[in-house]
Parts: sequence; structure tokens; C-alpha cells
Amino acid sequence: MSIWDRAVLVALGKKADEIPIVLQAYSLVLKRFSNVKEYEYYHNVKLQLEAKIAFQKRFPEVINIGMGTFPEHGEFVGPIPTAFGGELKWMEDSPPYVIEPIKKPEDVDRIVEAGIPESNAGVASEILKMLEYFYEWFPKDIREEYGYVDGVLVPGACVEGAALAMGYDKFFIWMRLYPDVVHKWLRIATDWYLKYCEAIEEIVGKCKVLWIPDHTPHMVNKEQFNEFVLPYLNKVFGKYKGALRIWHNEGKVGNKLEDIDKIDAEVWHFGPFDDVIQVRAKTHFCLQGNLHPPYFAKYSIKEIEEKCKELIMNIGIGKFWLSTGGGMAPDTPFRNIDAMIKFAKKYTDIFLKR
Repeated sequence: MSIWDRAVLVALGKKADEIPIVLQAYSLVLKRFSNVKEYEYYHNVKLQLEAKIAFQKRFPEVINIGMGTFPEHGEFVGPIPTAFGGELKWMEDSPPYVIEPIKKPEDVDRIVEAGIPESNAGVASEILKMLEYFYEWFPKDIREEYGYVDGVLVPGACVEGAALAMGYDKFFIWMRLYPDVVHKWLRIATDWYLKYCEAIEEIVGKCKVLWIPDHTPHMVNKEQFNEFVLPYLNKVFGKYKGALRIWHNEGKVGNKLEDIDKIDAEVWHFGPFDDVIQVRAKTHFCLQGNLHPPYFAKYSIKEIEEKCKELIMNIGIGKFWLSTGGGMAPDTPFRNIDAMIKFAKKYTDIFLKR
């Protein structure tokens, strides 16, 4: 049985004798492989592939699903905004930011009248080309052992992508001032997003894993979450029932865990600020997390042992992937990842013998 197959069984609650290490190591860490800045990393697909393969070979015990299996293009913020006329503005050594296409409510009417763009509109065209390169050249042995590339969809921010297309400020203000406009926009943005997912499937095959980073749930209250976020997230997750669906959001949502539990995904990559005992008790997810990334990068080996022990003893074995609570921080020492692997095994064994 492959490392990935075992991790899936853990996520589904069918295996309870190990804790997989499932990380999100991406540009902030992987650009070190070739000693380049982020702009070059994002635009050089060959370099990206080499860095991801090198990281996997350095840590054969680790799964890097999401970031490790898909070409990165600006931290996945661009597909929805640029499909509808927005732009990405690049910086030398930081992720890009979005020049939003929606400035006023009338812009949404114009977008709706124009209809849903092609699936390769905006930066999606470049991402799909990079993905074809990954599909052709990603080593077969790594794909099979870790579940990479084949059937893996990483379409980027969903509801958050729609928010970025008008700017967070307008998105949240318009929920109160123009709720009908926001829903109109979310409907067409989600329809395009699903069309883009289908274009990804044309390259990698039928979806087996869906990884969606979406941070809007921690930016809104309960009522707004249930009205403006949950229906659209679940429209996407619901289409891919039967695949392993992973939701990434490290923001604090402890005030609405009962509502978060409605998200139709199997895995939640959660952050360091929610109480793990409450999250375990009130949600159905396999929990992925939640060592605070910038702290993890600076922890001593002893501190890593203490934090791993605390997490494992509080969450338990089964439906738990040990990880940082979010993407890995820049300059994270590799010895700290080695330590995480070591202590996951140590405290899994101790937990099982209790």
C-alpha cells in the first residue's frame, strides 16, 4: 500500500494506527532549491518541478499534496479575477497582488451580460500549460507513491477568488449594501470556476483529490458565512463527491464550528488559533495541522517535540494529518521537518500503547 493510500484511509477514518505528515511546502520554501526569487520561481515551470521533486526525495516520509503536485502561479489567487478582466501585478520576491476588475455594481451586470468566459481565460491559460508540463514530466514513481498529479485538482481560491476580483473591502461592504449583486457575482464566478476545474480534469484525468484554499470563512460572521460562502463552496465540493476533498483555511473560525462542519469536505487544513479539542469535538473532518508556521520555523527540537506530543495527545490517532497550521514559513529549517517526522512516530507509538 502506498504512503498516499494509507493517508487516505486515515482521512476517511478507516485506519487508526499512524499519523501521516502532510505539509504545504511551496514557493516560500521551495525557491531555496535554486536560490531564486519568487518571480522567477512562479514563472519557471521546470524549476518548480525540480524543486518539488527534490523536496520529496529529501523527505520521503512526507506528503506535500496540493502545493507539491501542482504548478504554482502566484499562490493561486489569479484564476477567477483574471478570467473576468483583472490583472496580476508581480513583485520580485513576493506573491503578486490583484488589480480587480469589479469597481462598481454595474460591472457585475456587464460581466453577467457577457457570459461565462472560456475555461482558459486570464492566467488559467498559463497555469494549464504548466500543468501539461507537470503531467508529462512528473516522475511516475513519485506520482504513484504519493498520489500526485493524476486526478489532482488545485483550482485556487473559490469564494475568495471572487472576493479578490472586487477587493475584500467591497466584497464585505456589498454584502450589506448590495447583497443581490454579490450573489449574482458569486454565481457566475463559481460557474466559471467549475468550468476551469473541468479543464484541469482534461489534463490530469477524473478528479481523485480536490484541494481548495479559501480563507473567507474566517473573515465573515455566521450569517454571512451561511449565506455568501457555504453555498458556493459546497457547490464545488458537492460536484466532486467521491474524491478526497481538502479545504485549506488557517484563519480562526472557533466562533462558528457548527456551521463550518457543514462544509462538504473530508479534510480541513486548519490553523493554529482554533482550539484543537473543540475542533475535534464539533466537526467531522480529518484535521490537518496545526503547528503555527512562523513559530515552527524557529522552534528548538525540544519545542517541536513538546508541540507534537501535545497535538497528538489532544487529537488522537485517526482522522488526523500532522502538519503546520498553514503553508510552511520561509526559512523553515529542514531539521525541524525531520524532527516532526521523528516525534510523530514516537508519540503515535506511545498513544497506541496507552
